[in-house]
Amino acid sequence: MNVLLAEADVPYEKLLEMEVANEEFTTTDVVLILGANDVVNPAAKTDPSSPIYGMPILDVELAKNVIVNKRSMKPGYAGIENDLFFRPKTNMLFGDAKKVLQDLVSEIKSL
Repeated sequence: MNVLLAEADVPYEKLLEMEVANEEFTTTDVVLILGANDVVNPAAKTDPSSPIYGMPILDVELAKNVIVNKRSMKPGYAGIENDLFFRPKTNMLFGDAKKVLQDLVSEIKSL
């Protein structure tokens, strides 16, 4: 994942190692996920029959609230459904990420 973030010009010093980030989720109020699928799929930890079982993932399901922004419910690269999307603390926010984020920022600024 660091390679993708580097390609997006995110400075390396702003990145957290996965273990460090995962420790933060238990005290996090809201996690906003943009388009990610397999890297937040709890099946990697809980379903031995899953093709992603054993893959390191972000433990976002430990946060108090999870908001997932995607264009649709289509599966990710691994081609499997994401159990996270159906958990009680998860809300789906469908739409183009750029527009969704612009709208969210506008709403927050108007508060």
